[in-house]
Amino acid sequence: MLNYDLTPEQDMLRKTIRDFAEKEIKPVRQKLDEKEEFSVELTKKMGQLGMFGMTVDPKWGGQGLDYLSYCIAVEEIARVDGCQAATVAAENTLGILPIYRWGTEEQKKKYLPELCSGEKLWGFGLTEPDAGSDAGNSKTNARLEGGRWVINGSKIFITNAANPITAGVTVQAVTGKDGDKKEISCIIVEQGTPDYFFESAQHPRTKLFLSQI
Repeated sequence: MLNYDLTPEQDMLRKTIRDFAEKEIKPVRQKLDEKEEFSVELTKKMGQLGMFGMTVDPKWGGQGLDYLSYCIAVEEIARVDGCQAATVAAENTLGILPIYRWGTEEQKKKYLPELCSGEKLWGFGLTEPDAGSDAGNSKTNARLEGGRWVINGSKIFITNAANPITAGVTVQAVTGKDGDKKEISCIIVEQGTPDYFFESAQHPRTKLFLSQI
């Protein structure tokens, strides 16, 4: 017979996250929403609590937890504030996971420790103005020149892509064709890359612009 009860560790995690959300997030959630502000302070506190890199191997600075524990954490934050829950969910699954699962050893060593600590955040550039989140309809393209990727295009609604502690974005781009099928790749673009710019984090529709970067 299957046992659907939480383990003692999962139950303790649930209580810890719920207590944090009630004491730290609830008192400021309305003010942050009204002013459309991103809270670096709250984000770093969530990082100190171990809410980023939850399923990542401790070797890279993660918590090494199971996915149910991660879901519990997001759920408990969402009980109080959907915005903070979105930050946690997007960072774990869209920011950290692609680098953890498919990045090189060098990339993991360079990016994961500070992302898992909450000191920095990372975005994933999929959605486009004319394509939505349909990956197969992406228009942003990239070509390899002299050993470096040159990217052209724009993205929209990219979570964690333009706040004060964003370190970069993994950009999805069309890099070739195989018959009628597009070859789609994911390319790391660090904040501060020349000709890469974005609208303010306070803007409800964060846009990324990539021109010959």
